[in-house]
Amino acid sequence: MHIQCTKKLLDFLKPPMTIKNTDDDIYAWHADYMNIGRKKFYVIMNDLTRYCIVLYGLKKSDFKDILIIIKNAIYITMIEQNFEEELIINYLYGIEEVTYDRTKNRFLISQLNRAMFEASWCIEDGIYIDTFEQPQIAVSINESFVGTNHWKVTHRPFEKMHEYLKLLL
Repeated sequence: MHIQCTKKLLDFLKPPMTIKNTDDDIYAWHADYMNIGRKKFYVIMNDLTRYCIVLYGLKKSDFKDILIIIKNAIYITMIEQNFEEELIINYLYGIEEVTYDRTKNRFLISQLNRAMFEASWCIEDGIYIDTFEQPQIAVSINESFVGTNHWKVTHRPFEKMHEYLKLLL
C-alpha cells in the first residue's frame, strides 16, 4: 500500500520516502488529517475509486503498527458497506507493507479536500472515541457522488471500489 501524504502529514510523520509509479494501482492512496478537539482526524482516499477510510485519535507512536490499523479500518468499513468478505480478504492479502511519498497531483488533492470537508460535516453525527476506525463517517463519504472530468462523469466510491475488487479475483 502506497500512501501519498499532504505536506502537513509528511511534516508530522517524517516517514522514509519511497518513489513509486501509482498510475492504475488499486493499492495507491492519498491521506491528510485535521485536528478535531485535541486529536487528529485522518481521511485516507483510494486514488482510483475515491473510496475513503477514516481514522481518529492516532498518535505518532501508533504509526509503528499502521499496517494493522489500516487493514482493520478497511475491513470494518467494507463490512459496514456490505462488501463480500471474500473480496475484502483478497484485497487485504495484497497489502504487504505501507510506503509513503508526496501527493501525486492537484486533482487528487482537491478530491481529498472534498472528502475532508464532507467528513467534517459528518463529525456532528458523532465520533467513536473508543476505537481508531470511524466507519459511520467513511460510509457517508463513500455513498456521496464524486465527479471526474469536470463532473461530466460521476460515480459513488463504494460502487467503484466494489467493481475493482471483483477484478482482483
